[in-house]
Amino acid sequence: VPLGEASEVYKIDILDAPGGMVLRTLSSTSESATYAASAITTDFGTAPASLSVAVYQLSAVVGRGFARAVTLNVA
Repeated sequence: VPLGEASEVYKIDILDAPGGMVLRTLSSTSESATYAASAITTDFGTAPASLSVAVYQLSAVVGRGFARAVTLNVA
């Protein structure tokens, strides 16, 4: 949800583990983002069984908002 911002922009941190180190940050101007297979291979060596991410909506006033962190099962 854009939350009243002039534009919709998100930053998605790809983490090495829940609450872990940031391996890569993706940007998106919509509700979805693509994490390319080649980037996954670079970051993990092989496709992981789960993926931990932290998603931030950017604000013109405060910059990155509060993160929504989740761990997703990768099929």
